[in-house]
Amino acid sequence: MTSQTGKAKEISLGEDFGDVAVKVNGVRVEVSSNGNVKVTSIANDDSKAAACAEPKIGDRMPDGTIYAGISPDTNKPMYATPADAPLTMTFNKAKEYASQLDAHGHQDWRAPTKAELNVLFNNRAAIGGFNLTGSYPAGWYWSASQTYGWGAWGQRFSGGSQDNGNKGNHSSVRCVR
Repeated sequence: MTSQTGKAKEISLGEDFGDVAVKVNGVRVEVSSNGNVKVTSIANDDSKAAACAEPKIGDRMPDGTIYAGISPDTNKPMYATPADAPLTMTFNKAKEYASQLDAHGHQDWRAPTKAELNVLFNNRAAIGGFNLTGSYPAGWYWSASQTYGWGAWGQRFSGGSQDNGNKGNHSSVRCVR
């Protein structure tokens, strides 16, 4: 039952409800079944605030990775390295480089799929650090998606066009996890 007097609300949950925690106006109030009350300021507790907040595309995570958006392939959060691999490379070398990368405390890096690469392109301004010149090979990025025996998908970051390229050509790679 809820009654309102002025601006305060009283909520009755009954006697057999158990422990309760409520977050309101930057404060967490915990009431245990034995009557103990604990009040915590959420605004001053960075660890709790960070755990509750959804990252925004382009946010730098505590481990140094960049939140890139939701993967269309897995529907899970996708994180990118803050910079491209140091050199352009062939498709096979790009996949090998990504799979062997040990950076920011993670070893599960990979080249993005064609759809994930397009997410990186769409969010390129917020993520930052991409080569937007359109020049070949640095302005093109490899995906992990193959088209046929000698071809794989890449994307030009100056305009967004995706095309299949020869796996022996050189392009940039931005790793994701």
